[in-house]
Amino acid sequence: MKELVIIGAGMAGVTAAQEARQLHSKEDLSITIITKEKPPSYTRPQLTELLAGTIREGDVIFRDENWFKDRDIQLIYPAQATKIDVLEQKVHYSFQGSPKECHYNALILATGASAFAPFMPDSTSPAADAVFSLRTLEDAQNIRQHLALKRKKAAVLGGGLLGLEAALALKFTGVEEVHVLEVSGYLLNRQLNRTASEMLRLYLERQEGLVIHTGVHLDTNELKSCSVAEVLRPICNDGVETLLYSTGVRSRIHLAKEAGLACGKGIIINEETATSNPWIFAAGDCAEFQGITWAIIPSALEQGKKAAEFACWHLFPELQKAKPEAYQQTIPRTTITIGKREAVSTGKAVLSVEEENSGLWKNHELGSPLKRGQGKEGDLYVNLVENAETGRIVGALAFGPWGSSEPWLSKLKQMIGKTWQEIEGQQQGDIR
Repeated sequence: MKELVIIGAGMAGVTAAQEARQLHSKEDLSITIITKEKPPSYTRPQLTELLAGTIREGDVIFRDENWFKDRDIQLIYPAQATKIDVLEQKVHYSFQGSPKECHYNALILATGASAFAPFMPDSTSPAADAVFSLRTLEDAQNIRQHLALKRKKAAVLGGGLLGLEAALALKFTGVEEVHVLEVSGYLLNRQLNRTASEMLRLYLERQEGLVIHTGVHLDTNELKSCSVAEVLRPICNDGVETLLYSTGVRSRIHLAKEAGLACGKGIIINEETATSNPWIFAAGDCAEFQGITWAIIPSALEQGKKAAEFACWHLFPELQKAKPEAYQQTIPRTTITIGKREAVSTGKAVLSVEEENSGLWKNHELGSPLKRGQGKEGDLYVNLVENAETGRIVGALAFGPWGSSEPWLSKLKQMIGKTWQEIEGQQQGDIR
C-alpha cells in the first residue's frame, strides 16, 4: 500500500484528498491529512458572514468528520506539522503535546496562507486588544467578543474584496461608523477599473453608510506607543475603537523552505504541481506557478485536483492509462458581490496605469462612464479590453446592481477573442 500525506485541510487539501480517493481505493492508497485547524475544514470566505452574524459557526464547515470517515481518509487534528524529512520521506508533527511522525510516498503541501498584519501591538501597547486580522474562525470569534463592548467607531485597513466585506459586516453588527482605508487611488483595483470602482464607492457611501478614504498611507508602527484612536485621528477624527487589518495574505512556506524546496513568494511548482522534490507537490494559497500565487478559490480547486492526479500517476504508473493533462495557469473568472452590487470579469479585465499608458491596450466602455455625484441606481457598466496589436478582445468586466451582472458572464466569455468591430453595435442594445 502506498501512503499519501496532505498537510492542510482547506479547499486545496480536501480537493486533493477527494480526487486521490476517487482514483484509488483504501486497499491501494492510504490518505492522511494533517491540519492545525479546529474544526479541521471550513470555508474562509464565509468568515465575514460569521462576523456579521448572518450565519452560525456550523454553517462555515466545509467538510465534517463524517465526510473523511466515509472516504477512509485519516484526519489528524489539531496537529502542527513541524518538519519534513525528505530523505526518510517522513512528516514530523506535534499532536496533543507529543511529537509524532508519519511516512509518505507522496506528499501534498496545502499549507495555505496567513493574514499579513503590518504591525500587531503587544500587551504593553495602548492599542492592545484593539487591532485584529480576519483569517481564521478564532479571529472571527475574537472580533465578535470585542464588538460586544466597542460599537461606536471602527476602521478597516485595506479596500480589497475581503476588506469591504469586513467593513460591511462591522456595519451590520451595529458599529455606528465604519471607515475603509485604502492605500491605492481606488477600491478593488485588481478587480475593477476606475469607473466601476467609483460606482462602487458611491454605492458604499450612499447606501451602506461607509466612509471611504483612498490614497491612505498609515504608519502602523505608531501603534507601539499610541492607541488606535490616536493613530487614526488625522484620518478618521476621534473615537476609533477597532482597527481591522485586511492587507492581503502571505503564503505559508516555512516548512517547505526548511526542507530545502525551492520557494519564492510561494512554494514553486511546475506544470505537474510538483515542487523541486518530485515526490512533493503543492496546491492552493501556498503554491507559486509561473511567478504567481493566486490565493483564490479557483486556483485552489484546480491545483488541488492536479496535485492528486500527478501524485497518483507517480505512485501507480503501472495502473495509469495516460499521463494527466498538465496544469495550466488559472485564468481568473471572478464574480464578486459587495452588498447589493456585484461584478463579473474574465481574462485581462483590468489594466494597470502603466498598461493604460503604453498604447498596447484599448478600453471600450459599453456603459456611460459615471462622474462623481451622478448616476442612477440601476446603472450597469461594461468595459472590454482590446489588444491593440491583434485587435482582439482579451478581457471584460461588468458591474451593476445585484442580479444584473451575473447574466453577463456568458456574454463576456463569448466576446473574448472577437474584434471590437464585431462587437460594436451588436451589444450596445443590451445595456440597460
